[in-house]
Amino acid sequence: MSAVLEQALADQLPSVSATQLVAGIQKVGRTVAAHGAVLITKHDQPAFVLMSVERYREMQRAAEPDLGALGGEFDAMLARMQDQGEALADAFAMTPEALGQAAVKAAKPSRHRIKKAA
Repeated sequence: MSAVLEQALADQLPSVSATQLVAGIQKVGRTVAAHGAVLITKHDQPAFVLMSVERYREMQRAAEPDLGALGGEFDAMLARMQDQGEALADAFAMTPEALGQAAVKAAKPSRHRIKKAA
């Protein structure tokens, strides 16, 4: 690089020594180690987050669905739905009058429910 170009850059841009840069990075690294992450702003607005690798891995694990747990939840829900099959079949076999009576009975608040709510 020519001396003229080097001087032009030095006149136009702020400078930071390599020592200052390393010290700054070390300070930010210590803050990340202490807090898990650091918010980096640009024009006083959040722009980036610098975080430890462990925190990043935790976020990745949290974002991935646990297929085993989801499968278990699905199986339990399916079993509950299948257990209600007999009740549903009984409801369809009811006469309209019996179905109406069952609906009224289910809609009436019982004294037991009222006492619990009070």
